[in-house]
Amino acid sequence: MIQQFLIFGDPRPQGRPRFFKRGNFVGVYDPKKSREYKQTLAAQIAAQKPRYIADGAICLELEFIFARPKSLPKRIYDHTKKPDLDNLIKAFLDSATGVIWRDDTQIVCIMARKDYGDVPCIKVKVRDGVNNGNNKGI
Repeated sequence: MIQQFLIFGDPRPQGRPRFFKRGNFVGVYDPKKSREYKQTLAAQIAAQKPRYIADGAICLELEFIFARPKSLPKRIYDHTKKPDLDNLIKAFLDSATGVIWRDDTQIVCIMARKDYGDVPCIKVKVRDGVNNGNNKGI
């Protein structure tokens, strides 16, 4: 089964973890901007009424679309500037955990890219039930 989602807004990366120390205890937390962004993503996904995948393998396709700067030639589509693709993926996976799937350990393949476009958004395609043995190799 395939589920598709369209999440509007500028894609943002997962921020660096922040550390704090209380006595001999060291803790880690998400920066406020990252935490709020992931809550916004989760709310937009939930509003599209996803079918929750409790178990099983999942394949994920992500396309992060950024607003095209006016100074950039129209022939350029690939977004080769910051933020890094892996940090964009991390932020999305964290926000969708518990909304679309139980845990991101269920994800067995990810195809992702970042592009320029007219409307900044994230296009998501989730395919579940992929553990039938036909998906070996790339």
